[in-house]
Amino acid sequence: MASSSSSASALVAEEEEHMADDATARAWLKEQGFKDGDLRSEAEMDLSHLSEWPISSLRNGEYAVMHPVACACHKGELQVLKWLCAHGAAGDVTKANRKGYTPMLFACDAGHLPVCKWLFMNGAAADITNAENEEGDSPLLRACWRGHLSVCKWL
Repeated sequence: MASSSSSASALVAEEEEHMADDATARAWLKEQGFKDGDLRSEAEMDLSHLSEWPISSLRNGEYAVMHPVACACHKGELQVLKWLCAHGAAGDVTKANRKGYTPMLFACDAGHLPVCKWLFMNGAAADITNAENEEGDSPLLRACWRGHLSVCKWL
């Protein structure tokens, strides 16, 4: 489980210098439906256009509400994630939504290995084994279910 912490450290060090600039991050947040300047509040996501997600997930609200950190993790926006954490949202790296989805679970579910590794190195390491949604799904289970082999191997 997350055995290659030295390789994760190298990845994090390499990525540290790459953070979204203020204008880019704020524009991305606005595109996602978040209020300008509000980096921590949850917003309802209109996900009806996302045919790759199981309709049951949309119907029961798994993905319907996200805070900006969770949204960046789910969409693989590592540079935006870093910007958010540098601008006051670092406490949200382990914050679950109302269905129990943490940013780590969102990142594993979507197969974003660099985001998973960054979260691991920045406060969400326990979420690999402790975080389960209300249905009992762990990050590993969601990564396996979605077929994200690189994330499964890392976990």
